[in-house]
Amino acid sequence: MQRTKSNTGHNPRNMKLPRPKFKVVAASVLALGTFTSLLAFAISGSVAEINTLDYSSVSGIHVVSGTGQADTVLASGTINNNSAEGWILKVVSGNKGKLTRGSGGPGNEIVYSNVKMISTGGTLGATLTNPSGVDRAITSGIATFDTGIATTATVDYNFELQVSWPADPSMLGGTYTDTITLLMAPVD
Repeated sequence: MQRTKSNTGHNPRNMKLPRPKFKVVAASVLALGTFTSLLAFAISGSVAEINTLDYSSVSGIHVVSGTGQADTVLASGTINNNSAEGWILKVVSGNKGKLTRGSGGPGNEIVYSNVKMISTGGTLGATLTNPSGVDRAITSGIATFDTGIATTATVDYNFELQVSWPADPSMLGGTYTDTITLLMAPVD
């Protein structure tokens, strides 16, 4: 018997032969599997902003007229802040950096022209500039401690505000006062 092309699997008349059905079924199963595995959805959440300052002032500072004072504590406090822009602490002196007796003037005022912030514990946010140990002038009535940009939150950052002044033996006896206000703000 002589071999013909039709016996070898070729189509001598170029007729369209049906394709095997198992390939179509396999393609449908693969396509169906692709769609059932695509489950994508978005989720989101938010973190509330924290910007708190708790502080207490010191009353009854002991002043000796013939002796200067070094690092006298005016207030202590705690800062919590999670702003990426950092935080600012403003210290406002009602008498522009002076403890005064009555209306002030020679013999009636103690000038503490600088205020210093000292860290006593807690965590300052990463990449912030630590204001601890820095003296700021307060003769205008306001001293500002600015921390810069944060990459983590400030948590329970404890501090003291301190002042110093030189000896003044000319001071008259009596009570010397100033009003100190602390203002905490995120950076805008």
